Amino acid sequence: MATQDDLLRALRVLRAKGYRVVSAATVAEQLWPNTRSQNSHGQVFHLGAGIAGRMLRKCRAVVERSRRQWEILED
Repeated sequence: MATQDDLLRALRVLRAKGYRVVSAATVAEQLWPNTRSQNSHGQVFHLGAGIAGRMLRKCRAVVERSRRQWEILED
């Protein structure tokens, strides 16, 4: 399971890659690469996105700018 430290590391990597606004799915892919991305109905999305979204809501390094879109704050 990922911790807030893991989340902060992932946000630093994404920021270094040029991301300023991220979705939970983008963060989930960074935290848990190569995990299942298709549910039982055949819909394709990162299944860890819900967990990443809850982690982002508790994180002070981001601000939710719009529904399911977080802006990474400056260091």
